[in-house]
Amino acid sequence: MTATGPQRHSTQQLIAIAAQMIATKQTKSGVVADVGAAVVSTDGDVYTGVCVGTDSNTICAERTAIATMIGASQSYLVHTVVAVWKDEDGAIYVIPPCGHCRQFIADMHPDNITVTQVILSHDVVVPLSALLPYYDWWAKQPDRTSV
Repeated sequence: MTATGPQRHSTQQLIAIAAQMIATKQTKSGVVADVGAAVVSTDGDVYTGVCVGTDSNTICAERTAIATMIGASQSYLVHTVVAVWKDEDGAIYVIPPCGHCRQFIADMHPDNITVTQVILSHDVVVPLSALLPYYDWWAKQPDRTSV
């Protein structure tokens, strides 16, 4: 069992916590709570969230969990994040953060790119930087106006 987080929550425990959040509901304009997430602050506290998808917008589970963390603790440092989805048979799938969530986590605090650990499976955990390899690469191009 892999341990992660300041208070040593195992990856399995965090996956289970995120899965408990799932309560899929079809609404007139979308699907709510079909993805659950758990984030661990650098203080070791766990915060949860669900995806809210409507015709007007979608807010991913990771972002709602991070918003909960910020509101409760005023902390912007994310130590660990995991998101999960269940199929109709109840099988749990760990899913990586989408590009928007990856960038959102990186934008919350400059240290998140190296501090944040992303759970991809019960035995695979990678730093956020592995999912955003060119996060700070701005390459100045040669002046081509005089060609």
